[in-house]
Amino acid sequence: MTVPTRQPNTSRPYPIADHSASGQAPRSTANGWVPVIIAGVVAAFVIAIAGVISGLIVVGIRESSMPDTAPKPAASAPQASVPVIPPAAAVPSTIAARTSVASTPENLDPLVVQRGVVQVLGESYGQEDVREVKCPAGQPVEVGTVFDCTAKVDGIKKSVTITVTDLDGTYEVSRPH
Repeated sequence: MTVPTRQPNTSRPYPIADHSASGQAPRSTANGWVPVIIAGVVAAFVIAIAGVISGLIVVGIRESSMPDTAPKPAASAPQASVPVIPPAAAVPSTIAARTSVASTPENLDPLVVQRGVVQVLGESYGQEDVREVKCPAGQPVEVGTVFDCTAKVDGIKKSVTITVTDLDGTYEVSRPH
C-alpha cells in the first residue's frame, strides 16, 4: 500500500480532479445541470413539433387516398351531357349533309339520358338503388326543354325532372319526387 501524498479534504470526501496544476479549466460548475435541463426541454419541443408535422402529413396522405363516399351538395341541379340523335327522316343520303345534320342534333337519345339519370342520382344525390329508368323519346335539344323520367328508387316508383340547359345536350336532373 502506498502513502497518500496529500491530506484528504474532509469537505469533499470524494476525489475530484485538481486542474490547477495542469492549467485546464474545470469541466463542471455549480450550475452544471442548467444547460442539461435546457437542452432536454429544447429537444422535447423539437420532437413534439416534428411529431405534429409528420402527423399532419400522414393525415393529408390518408385523406387524399380515400374515396369521397359522402354525397356532394349541389349548388344547382346536377348536369349531364349526352349525345343526341337526329330524327330518322332527317338523315340525308350524302356524307356532307350528314355532317351538317350531326353538328346540329335535334333530339336527345333517351337511352343515354336514362344512363345519365342513374349516374347523377347515384353520384350527386347518393341514391344507391336506382332501377327501371324510363325517359320519353323525341325530346328536342332546345334550351329550357323540360320533361320527366320515371325510375324505381329503393323499390319505390318516383320521377325526376330533366331540364335542357344548352344546345350541346347538357341537362339538369332534379331530385327524385
